[in-house]
Amino acid sequence: MQEVTNKKKFVYNRFTMKKSRNHISWEAITWILVIILTLVTVAFLPWYQAGNILNVILGIAVAATIFWYFRSRQLYSESQSKSKLILADQREIRNHQKTIDLIYENSADGILILDNEQRIESFSPGMEKITGYHSSEVIGLLAKQILKFRAEKGESLLPDLMFLPNDLKKRPYIKCYIMTKEGREITIEASYTSIKTKDEHKAMAIIRDVTYAEDLVTRDKEFIAITSHQMNTPLSIMRGYLSMLMNGKAGKISDNQKKYLQEVYDSTRKLIALTNNLLSISRIEQEKVLIEKSELSVKNFVEQLQTNINMDVLAKGVTLNILKPDSDFIFYADSAKLIQALSNLLDNSMKYTKKGKISISFAKKSDSVIIIIEDTGMGIPETDVEKIGQKFYRAQNAIDADNKGTGLGLFIAKTIIEKHNGTIQFNSKINSGTKIIINLPVR
Repeated sequence: MQEVTNKKKFVYNRFTMKKSRNHISWEAITWILVIILTLVTVAFLPWYQAGNILNVILGIAVAATIFWYFRSRQLYSESQSKSKLILADQREIRNHQKTIDLIYENSADGILILDNEQRIESFSPGMEKITGYHSSEVIGLLAKQILKFRAEKGESLLPDLMFLPNDLKKRPYIKCYIMTKEGREITIEASYTSIKTKDEHKAMAIIRDVTYAEDLVTRDKEFIAITSHQMNTPLSIMRGYLSMLMNGKAGKISDNQKKYLQEVYDSTRKLIALTNNLLSISRIEQEKVLIEKSELSVKNFVEQLQTNINMDVLAKGVTLNILKPDSDFIFYADSAKLIQALSNLLDNSMKYTKKGKISISFAKKSDSVIIIIEDTGMGIPETDVEKIGQKFYRAQNAIDADNKGTGLGLFIAKTIIEKHNGTIQFNSKINSGTKIIINLPVR
């Protein structure tokens, strides 16, 4: 903005100087002509003629004086108007600068500016609080050398990313690590931009310390893992004893009593499923899910899958077709985890299909195993398809149909498939069913 205002001043100065020079030159010519005419008249004409001509020249001189006086007033007025505009621009610049200074001085986030050699050029008070360094200690030093940046696996260091052209930025911000003056490594999130002009190339990053927030997330995950693990055992015992009661192992029960016990039994099963899902998510987030592949026969795998499907979820009048491949083939996968993923996907299809059919098929194509699950259920709105598989995410029509779901089953299934180096694709339209295509490598 300062540069724009300077340009305005420069153009205005040139404009007014040019007009002033034109004004001065024409005024000078006018008076020179008056003087020349006066001298010529006095020198060469007789007095009786000269008197009349001198009166004319005097009239011209008076008219010229009046004209140039008002012309000067006009220029002065224009000059005053331009000056007011320039002063207003300067006030606006000063106000903007004060705002920027206030943000720079008081922001809890750190502002780091590097020159083209990645040396620290500006180090805000926010950066001082985050790192423990005073600006006077780091100005002019190499950022990598003093802050000892460390990146996530496969990522570039922040000082290198800062100088990337803005159109090549992959994400609006990155997470990485820096070392404080005390020698403590902290987690930061940074947004960054490259500032390139004709004469220089700089880069700026806005840095936020997220160490405490990351610690809270880790504690939450640990709490969920411990709680889920502790709840799983008593819930399993409850389920076992409820089953025995319902089967009359502890004596005969009435139909009314059996109805109440069935409600408790179903709720216990749901709690066990929820705790198992929470345990699975905890292992996934802590990178404890290991895929142990072994050689599998597709026909044997399909038989194992059949025994794990919860048919109680299937609505009346809906048929489930498990289509065995025409010929057997071998592929490599973690059988237990892949069955868990497919069971979650089938449970989801059965839950939201109230009429028609559900099918699952297996085929080998080149070096891939293609698994397709199709249903004639309520479908997924097109705006939600891309979000399916995110943790805790559920489409609105699914929430309306069943408000007790958690959105964890599809997340777990998607994660297991991706850990097999496979892909999962959801094709769906509202009220037109859903088709899920899973592509797994044979090995």
